[in-house]
Amino acid sequence: MILQSALGREGKIGPMKTKNRIVMPAMATGLGSINGEVTQPMVNYYQERAAGGAGMIIVEIACVDSPQGRGSLTQICVDHPRYVFGLNQLCEAIQSYGCKAMLQLHHAGRQTGPIATDGLQPVAPSPIACKLMRAMPRELTLDEIDAIKKKFVSAAYFASQAGFDGVELHAAHGYLLSQFLSPYTNQRQDQYGGSTENRARLLLEIITAIKRKLPRLALGVRLNMNDFVPGGIELQEGLEVAALIEAGGADIINVTCGTYESGQTNIEPASYTEGWRIKMAAAVKTRVKIPVLGGGVIRHPEFAETLLQEGKVDFVWVGRGMIADPQWANKALSGSFDRIRPCLSCNTCIASSFRGVPVHCTVNPYAGREWRMDPVNGLDGKRALVVGGGPAGMQAAVSLSRAGAAVDLLEQKDSLGGLLTIASVPPHKHRLAELVEYLQTEVDNAEVNVHLNTKFNPSLLADYNPDLLVLAFGAQPVIPTIPGADNKIVSLDEILSANRKIKEQKVIIIGGGSSGCELAEHLADDGNTVTIVEQAPQLALGLETMTRLGLLARLKNKGIIMKTAVAVKEMNGQEITISPIADGQEEKLQADLVVAACGYAPNPELYEAVKDQVEQIYVIGDAATARGVEEALAEAAATAYRLKSSI
Repeated sequence: MILQSALGREGKIGPMKTKNRIVMPAMATGLGSINGEVTQPMVNYYQERAAGGAGMIIVEIACVDSPQGRGSLTQICVDHPRYVFGLNQLCEAIQSYGCKAMLQLHHAGRQTGPIATDGLQPVAPSPIACKLMRAMPRELTLDEIDAIKKKFVSAAYFASQAGFDGVELHAAHGYLLSQFLSPYTNQRQDQYGGSTENRARLLLEIITAIKRKLPRLALGVRLNMNDFVPGGIELQEGLEVAALIEAGGADIINVTCGTYESGQTNIEPASYTEGWRIKMAAAVKTRVKIPVLGGGVIRHPEFAETLLQEGKVDFVWVGRGMIADPQWANKALSGSFDRIRPCLSCNTCIASSFRGVPVHCTVNPYAGREWRMDPVNGLDGKRALVVGGGPAGMQAAVSLSRAGAAVDLLEQKDSLGGLLTIASVPPHKHRLAELVEYLQTEVDNAEVNVHLNTKFNPSLLADYNPDLLVLAFGAQPVIPTIPGADNKIVSLDEILSANRKIKEQKVIIIGGGSSGCELAEHLADDGNTVTIVEQAPQLALGLETMTRLGLLARLKNKGIIMKTAVAVKEMNGQEITISPIADGQEEKLQADLVVAACGYAPNPELYEAVKDQVEQIYVIGDAATARGVEEALAEAAATAYRLKSSI
């Protein structure tokens, strides 16, 4: 089936035509060089998405005034002719697939720090520090504002010289142009402050200058409809700004929201519903005649198609979904919905940026590694035996089969999925079930020989005679040894795998990592009184920041009792004694049910039993060390490369 009705229809943005209505928006990758140049890994990353069928790609934030306007150390720049060569290589790689290429022009303003700006003080409309970055900016003078305006125009010219079809002005998410627009950050008393028209003046002057100098260049504006901070832009004023932008000559408005300080409304976690921002884009559609681009947690082609058919937007952007699956557009347009690798909204990609490393993706081990993880082949004639049907085992089986190996996959249970099956039960974790379905489909399409209800033991090696044995049998839950427990503690797995309906009980969860906190929310939703007991001083440590903040807020709102920096000393019937790690009084808690969420530990016995019987053995995923899905899939995808290198 080919979707021709809306997603597959040609589009027009000013002087530019697109082959379809699917857009990949600007998202920082961390793949630029430290001196602001385009790198080959960046070219490969974008080329992969262009080959995936997107109608247009808006290349990530390009600094128009380095180093003062930089937001990160690996941000590409477009403020000097020296950058045109690399930008041209990137642009042509995108356009070679019939995909239009825009470049997003960016100045961080106050949302940066001295590490990124080479020690220079950030600048802003007014001397108000960002509460997250905490670097006090200095107020721009009128001459400096004029100079920055010229920097944006010059950057558009350099983008045009590099061959880009258009540019997008980043006037959202709390960056410099957004700071001028927002009364929260702009408290100037001159012609660039005060009224809506005055605060929009700099943006409109840039639009006018670019359109006058470069009329054949498509010009877009990424615009906040709501800053989601007290005193910031709200919808009605955002609509006024949108009308001014249209009158100023812009060709398209990319509707978004949020700033660094607004947190989750800027980078939403999995708890946000699909397309939650679209109502803002739909409001802009009623106010302007130029095209409106909208998105936000767009995960399913059917949903995107409906948005276009109902006239809520003219183009749909799919961001993290295209990090997860570069072929999102092609699969959407061909009707291969079940072949789309699902984005979990886990924000691993964003967390990578915060850590200062190239973009990574939990479900797509190839993201950011395209330059060194080309498709593998040449394993014809090799036999591989994979033990364990969790995410690591399924991905390893698929990778090896596609490289040419004959693969048998053994799973002792009656279905594939492993721990993902139970991990998908708590609130807002349903996308893990979609990942299981996707991996199952990939296993089926890779023609892997799957053997369910088959427990591996070393005697089976003679039946399969593998050249490679992959041990991906997972790990076992850790149950703490507590005096007086007498086997009364049940594991998180027992609660979720049996889908036990526990209602109106007093439940104590030992372990306040992400799994323990998610279980607590799940049980609280069924009317239980839940207490989390955790040795660390904080809960859900290690979880991505936005996801963690959302989870902790929900736990608080649902009345879950959180005891941190304490240890369980003993159990006596239904009474549990906890004591502070530091000095303090012991406390006795009553419980109808005690659940351990203390993580997992691998069992090395199976490896020890077979290590001398097969020449090539790889232990991956939790079977090696208990970690997350990202590590499991990355190690699994690498099995084909490791086997190929050993031949």
